[in-house]
Amino acid sequence: MFCRTPSHAVTRRALVRACLAGSALQTLAGCRSAPLPPFQEPPGDGVALYLIAAGWHTEIALPVDAIHGPLKGLASDFPGALYLAFGWGERNYYMARAPTSADAIRALFSGPAVLLVTPLYRPPRDSRPGAQLFELGLPTAGLDSLSNHLWAAFETSGDGTPRRLATGPAPGSVFYVATGTYSATYTCNTWTADSLRAGGIPVTSAGVVFASQLTDQLGSSSAGAARAAAQSL
Repeated sequence: MFCRTPSHAVTRRALVRACLAGSALQTLAGCRSAPLPPFQEPPGDGVALYLIAAGWHTEIALPVDAIHGPLKGLASDFPGALYLAFGWGERNYYMARAPTSADAIRALFSGPAVLLVTPLYRPPRDSRPGAQLFELGLPTAGLDSLSNHLWAAFETSGDGTPRRLATGPAPGSVFYVATGTYSATYTCNTWTADSLRAGGIPVTSAGVVFASQLTDQLGSSSAGAARAAAQSL
């Protein structure tokens, strides 16, 4: 929920408090799941991307050679990468090396966001053992839309380049200043759902706060919409 994998988990008690508070705020906001649009098989010119779900956090991995538009320029920051994984989250919590329960509670309130870009030098299935992976087929037009959507999530400097904040937790990863505001009712998983939908994947972000509220949609989509590609190790 706060965009940290279990290896960076806060105490169980803090997480429970935070999740309950987030659920309450979600209910007060009137969030409800909307019907899914019908699934359509991507045409033959499509590419495969991955949704990576680890604990309560989700991110999207795109093959570098398939990224289009301005986002393509980001690849030069990660030489040799086969995939780039994009994760969005609350800035202070996501960037904390050892987040505390106080950090978790503060993350429930609206605050600035950050993007973490992680280079993957092997296929996601081999790079993220223990994560749940969904392989998603995307037509070229959908990839263009998704690439533009991801690019719009970067805050850029005067020369048009993404604004770096710090190195990330994984080798070669980088935190960038992100657009948008994180809150208990708009989490990393909400953002991931919006991003997938921008690319034409038949999901809705309405009511999505936790990772399972997104992955359940993919798991129940029509045949071919998604395939669980990895299991816990």
